[in-house]
Amino acid sequence: MSNAEVDDSIYFVRLLSRTMRTDKLPSISVLISETKEERIIHYRKFFAELRLNRLHFQLIILNYFSNLDTPDNSQNFAKELENYITFFKKMDSWLRILQKEGLYLEFQEQCVDEIKAIEQIIQSYEDKMKD
Repeated sequence: MSNAEVDDSIYFVRLLSRTMRTDKLPSISVLISETKEERIIHYRKFFAELRLNRLHFQLIILNYFSNLDTPDNSQNFAKELENYITFFKKMDSWLRILQKEGLYLEFQEQCVDEIKAIEQIIQSYEDKMKD
């Protein structure tokens, strides 16, 4: 079985909220068969999903802090943290396969672009908070 045939779909971290849907990145074998432009679209959607998940996670943190969550507030919060850890362990494997298949550099380029965009957003927030 080649690296591309491994079940390497990565499910986006979606927390327990009923309003969240589950999406996934295509398998490496699907990414290999697509054009670079199509893969870049997948990567950008993935980053957008990560940003959205961070906002959902912020809500979970605020619910935890305000104790408006269920009586098992602390346990629910710990479960959400475990979901993130599980996701990043799966991403490690996915990234290694992406690298073996020669697709990592284009993914890395998109990561760098995303980092630059997020740094600008952070700078904007910091500038507004100074006032």
